[in-house]
Amino acid sequence: MKEDFLHFLWQFKKFDLARLYTTQGEKLTIISSGLYLQKAGPDFFNAQIVIGAQKWAGNVEIHRKSSDWYLHNHETDPNYDNVILHVVWEHDTEVFRKDNTELAVLELSKFVSGKMLENYESLMLDKTWLFCEKQIASVDSFVLDNWKERLFFERLEKKSRLIWNTFSEKINYFEYFFFFIF
Repeated sequence: MKEDFLHFLWQFKKFDLARLYTTQGEKLTIISSGLYLQKAGPDFFNAQIVIGAQKWAGNVEIHRKSSDWYLHNHETDPNYDNVILHVVWEHDTEVFRKDNTELAVLELSKFVSGKMLENYESLMLDKTWLFCEKQIASVDSFVLDNWKERLFFERLEKKSRLIWNTFSEKINYFEYFFFFIF
């Protein structure tokens, strides 16, 4: 189980939202999963959740195990003082902030469907060059052709923007510009 998969599950809410509860047994409602930061500090910024009857706004940190909180020394790092929820795959220990308040924990493994996990594992265990290589044959040809056409136009737009920007900067250097294109 990789943390990236847990980030995907949280960001796109790919789990049973109807019956969520924390490891402490409190009802959990997700209003907003927050902004995925992909930088140092908590994983999701400005999430909004309701635990019990209390609405919270703050950051969410995600780990494979709850003990990773201590492994990464988050309990002493001020960047993690605003964490309102610790999302983990496996809850193996209680988690406390720097001020010794207990952090709410969501054990995600209890709320992810078996089919979602099965798909993830089949992709991760598959040692092919492209993860979806075996499934691509089952994609409707109309959908696949439209996708490839869209990729073509996106690449064409990107290259034309690069050429135009280069031309705009070097407006008096036509030789340079034409050398660049051809």
